[in-house]
Amino acid sequence: MNRQKIIITVILALPFLLGACGSSKKALKDTTSDPTVDLPTVQTTNIPEVTYNYIKKVCDNAVTEKNIVSSIDFNLKSGSKDISVDGKISMKRDEVIRIQLSPMGLVEVGRMEFTPDSVLIMDRIHKQFVKVGYNDVSFLKNNGINFKSLQALFWNQLFVPGTTQMQDREMKMFEKDGSTISISDGKMKYTWDTDLATALINNATAIYNGNSGKSMLFWQYGKFKQFQSSQFPTQHTVKFTISSGKEMTVTINMNGLKNDGGWDVITKVPKKYKPVKFQDVINQIMNIK
Repeated sequence: MNRQKIIITVILALPFLLGACGSSKKALKDTTSDPTVDLPTVQTTNIPEVTYNYIKKVCDNAVTEKNIVSSIDFNLKSGSKDISVDGKISMKRDEVIRIQLSPMGLVEVGRMEFTPDSVLIMDRIHKQFVKVGYNDVSFLKNNGINFKSLQALFWNQLFVPGTTQMQDREMKMFEKDGSTISISDGKMKYTWDTDLATALINNATAIYNGNSGKSMLFWQYGKFKQFQSSQFPTQHTVKFTISSGKEMTVTINMNGLKNDGGWDVITKVPKKYKPVKFQDVINQIMNIK
């Protein structure tokens, strides 16, 4: 597989590998229209006041700006492959997360875009694309992978599976053991390791213990820098380990954070682009060695 094809495969693979950690094989309820709906397994508990205060401190550390834009160095490691490419990340809170890959900072070869309703992946070299809703792909739906959970991971924040907010009710759902904050939902367990002195999140882990084995998503944060009134991690290292033993690590280094909202939120797919079947995407993922 040549370097160009690997880059395209990265573009196609990343959004779907985010769902590889598995879950309890049930769809989380869509709470967009009713954020107060009761969750099926995650329940409010009477946590100690000191625990609640610390959870609130972690939440208060979250970046409040609506936009985060930065050039990036994007690296993929999978098996014997170690590929790096330049790019850009553009995030607008509650609207879009966009990653563009442009080798040597020149021509954009591919784009990944997450919106509240769908995932768009564009292969500009071969003029093809995939666009699906989170509920249109069974393992994304079953794994509870949606825009809100992805946004929380990209923005270095806590989240409660299936909710769209982080208010008092949600903060009382967590448990705390030392510097570790956790929450369970069926066969899934989410943990966040924090710094007790600063209440910043160092890493997040999602572990699925299922009948077919254990899978894990590990998201590590580093190189925190001042961004407006908060500290934000400019290095994101994401490691996927699925039950078959296959691993993939993606590292995103952000260079120069900006609060820039002067860009189009919606990507329009050119009419000449050809839609790609989901199974073709899966086949490309499985061919990375």
